[in-house]
Amino acid sequence: MKVLLVSEFYPPEPNSAALKMADLAGFLTERGHGVTVVTGFPNYPDGVLHPGYRRSLFQRSTTNGITVIRTFMAISTKRRRFGARMKGYLTFMFTSIYGGIAAGRHDLVFVYSPPLTLGVSGYALSRMFGAPLIVDVNDLWPQAPIQLGLLKNPRLVRMAHDLERFVYTKSDRLFFYSSWMRREVVRSGVPEVKAEHHPFWVDTDVFHPSPEEGSVVRREHGFGEGLVVMYAGNMGLPQGLGTVIDCARLLDRIHPGAFRFVFVGGGADRERLIGLSQGLSNVQFVASQPASSMPAFMSAADVLLLHLDKAPFRLGTMPGKLLAYMSCGRPVLVGLEGEGADIVRNADCGVVVEPQNPSAMAEGLVRLLDPDVRRRMGDAARRAAMERYDRVKLLAGVERRFQEIVEEHRRGGRSRGGQT
Repeated sequence: MKVLLVSEFYPPEPNSAALKMADLAGFLTERGHGVTVVTGFPNYPDGVLHPGYRRSLFQRSTTNGITVIRTFMAISTKRRRFGARMKGYLTFMFTSIYGGIAAGRHDLVFVYSPPLTLGVSGYALSRMFGAPLIVDVNDLWPQAPIQLGLLKNPRLVRMAHDLERFVYTKSDRLFFYSSWMRREVVRSGVPEVKAEHHPFWVDTDVFHPSPEEGSVVRREHGFGEGLVVMYAGNMGLPQGLGTVIDCARLLDRIHPGAFRFVFVGGGADRERLIGLSQGLSNVQFVASQPASSMPAFMSAADVLLLHLDKAPFRLGTMPGKLLAYMSCGRPVLVGLEGEGADIVRNADCGVVVEPQNPSAMAEGLVRLLDPDVRRRMGDAARRAAMERYDRVKLLAGVERRFQEIVEEHRRGGRSRGGQT
């Protein structure tokens, strides 16, 4: 089976979209399938090309048996601006089509969304190849920019909803890692049989407890003796990490020296957060690290932290880093609502607090000062990752569905079953 993967993001970019697509490409290649990835030139999280890359229209390379085709897209350091992001989405929508054409005929086209505009690229390529199209829906667009007030013009709102209907209608299958998102889309009129739930996964061999390496990281970066509370990943506006800074300020007053907040990574909000933390002795920032170093950094923490600001469309959001946190065997503190919070509660692997509530976050962290509580929750986190979200188990199911969908398409029919 030859599979074409289309995604705006791909390593060396460190975000969850890139890692998910790399995991899928690697697994399918290991299983003997031919895989081509069409993606942009790496510029996440700061809108700056990564070292070793230059702006060009087209680049082809092969790594570990995976062909990677990179095509031009407009990039900007002003990632906060919706217009700048839309310019990138639209340029890549068109250039990814010629990237797919250059890849040649494939048996299946799999598109990562957002951006939803790539559903148009996937549709064009799937029709050229006579292949089925699967759109992997990782966020509900255009609900997000509309509810955030970024998309206000009534005409543009209608166009965005038209795009959503087009992509959902023209896709042969829609995959959702979130059962909440799947339910919402089915309620909007998409046939239930077309929408499949495939949970996100984590490589439990890569992300595993590494106490010795964690000790080295703590020593090299001077984390000190307090309880290390770590946020690792992109520091963007949706993460609402100002709440964490407010929590750190509160705990610095009532429990001086007991906690150390460590932020690892980059992103559009990083400099603002550094400014907010001025004068706090219990906050530390570490630059972005290679993906290969993240298990050691996560193992250096006593508690791993996640936060997302409140928004109705985020009820189905489950940040990929949550599973990496759990797989490293550390208790988690999450300021989340919806599906991500339910995962933590069901696994009993951490503390769930109300988002945007520094006092609640502080109370949760004080609870985690007890080493027995942390040990119990950390063990539960690792166990849940291995039993429910292991990469090999879940990707084997995805591979099986790919093969079934390709066979159904060749026979000219659609499945009545599918994973739900």
